Amino acid sequence: MTFTDKHALETLPKTIAKLQTEIDALQVKLADSEFYARDRAAFEKVTAALGELQLKITKAEEQWLKLEILREELASN
Repeated sequence: MTFTDKHALETLPKTIAKLQTEIDALQVKLADSEFYARDRAAFEKVTAALGELQLKITKAEEQWLKLEILREELASN
């Protein structure tokens, strides 16, 4: 594995946890049944931000999984 791969493998779990925390906070905002009626523009902004974060966390999880599989394959050889 390259240095970059090793570094990513070590740091991705923290990145994923941070993204999950941000997603959870946005989901709490969206759970407010009056949010849309109170501030439609803010609701749309939060919804868009949530979508972006979900894409980021998916990419980070996929990258971590690929690197972990690579690490395991190299360790078994």
